[in-house]
Amino acid sequence: MTVFEAKEAVYAALKNIGVPVYHIQAPAKVYDRCPYLVYSVVSNVPALEGDNIELYARVTFRIHIVTSDGAYKTLYQEVCAAMRGLGFFRVQTNEQREDKIFYAIADFRIGVES
Repeated sequence: MTVFEAKEAVYAALKNIGVPVYHIQAPAKVYDRCPYLVYSVVSNVPALEGDNIELYARVTFRIHIVTSDGAYKTLYQEVCAAMRGLGFFRVQTNEQREDKIFYAIADFRIGVES
């Protein structure tokens, strides 16, 4: 799997969860459509090289679970299951709140072919 194939697979897996999914940023004024997911690649670094050729990369995806009520446990579990199903492992998770919007932010990592 390459980085581009991983992006397509992540989108397809998240879309199957049944809430809107956006890449990099949600459209303006989408908060009234909570919950939704936003995903992006936040890191793509060489993991294995040989003869000055990058063979594999370590890629980290960040997924924001956005809700208006802070009730994201079920969505979080579905996101984790979807990402594990693709071969990712969770690196970290944190929570944030801005006004009346709640975020659960999870990073998932995988090794891919370069």
